[in-house]
Amino acid sequence: MMARRSNKEVNEILLHLGEKVEAAAKKALQAGADAVVADAKSRCPVLTGALRDSIHKQVTSKGLKIKIVADATTPDGIAYGKIVEFSPAINKPFLYPALDAARDSIRQNVAAAVKEGLKK
Repeated sequence: MMARRSNKEVNEILLHLGEKVEAAAKKALQAGADAVVADAKSRCPVLTGALRDSIHKQVTSKGLKIKIVADATTPDGIAYGKIVEFSPAINKPFLYPALDAARDSIRQNVAAAVKEGLKK
């Protein structure tokens, strides 16, 4: 016969599992974001290299939300990453194609990391 655990013990176990799962998910998200950054840099059109070099990740919400940005600006302060990404005249998207290429593997890796976190 299995011993009954108190509510406090159960809550502590669930909290510990939650921390492991969250840490595993964060690690998988970070790896996915790094892959997207690298791919976006390889897809980015290069004139001076400033736009490519400005591509990076911004981690928010305690590591559970990551934005990939290209925030290069002209000498007079005009941000032009969005112009290159979305302008039909330029037609050189680099961020969204990199994310699209990695989307499925990121989902699979996060799911696998969460499952592994639950096993420990």
